Amino acid sequence: MIFDELVKTTSSLKSLKQKTDLKNNKALQDNTDARYRIVLSQTQSFVDVIEYLYTETSIERNDEILEALSNLLQNLENAVQDGLASQNVVSDAETSFKTLQISMKKDWSKQYSNLTGAAISTLEAVKGIDPDNVTACLNKIQGAEEWKPVLSQFQLMTKGVQEADQLILRLGLDTEIIQFLQSTNSGRATLKDLNDKVLEWLRNENLEGKIRISFVKK
Repeated sequence: MIFDELVKTTSSLKSLKQKTDLKNNKALQDNTDARYRIVLSQTQSFVDVIEYLYTETSIERNDEILEALSNLLQNLENAVQDGLASQNVVSDAETSFKTLQISMKKDWSKQYSNLTGAAISTLEAVKGIDPDNVTACLNKIQGAEEWKPVLSQFQLMTKGVQEADQLILRLGLDTEIIQFLQSTNSGRATLKDLNDKVLEWLRNENLEGKIRISFVKK
């Protein structure tokens, strides 16, 4: 009788353990699947931005980043080759994505400067002439200064650069005038910089009253 009860109890405990293990395994798999979906979505956003930048702008391609991205995509494919996301492979993919983000952040810092530096410098120079439009252009461009795999901010950046080019063209600015405005904004302009072309442009734009002359304090 006692033996029968022990067998019954042992069987119940075994059944309970199996159910608990199944429940724990399911919870672990659900967590792994959720992590896989997150890193997959992040990687897709990264791919969208890289594709846009390399096809729609003039930035240089970074072969190391492209190779790392290719390896990450392969890892994500391997993670689900058995139907369910593999915890170890997903962990590796998460680490690879973080490393890729760090590399791209460093690369973008240089690329952004090369891509937008001239436009930003010129916009800053003419800010006093058309502050509203210049500020709007700068906001669009500088919104992409910090690397984030968000396609819309890079599309907005491109739009801002294009609008800056149109604004500069509309203002009739050439290199000499731009250099004069940059010197004026930085407090380095002198009477020597006021050649006939610059003076004529200032008169045409009714800007003579906005330029102040002062002696340099020694």
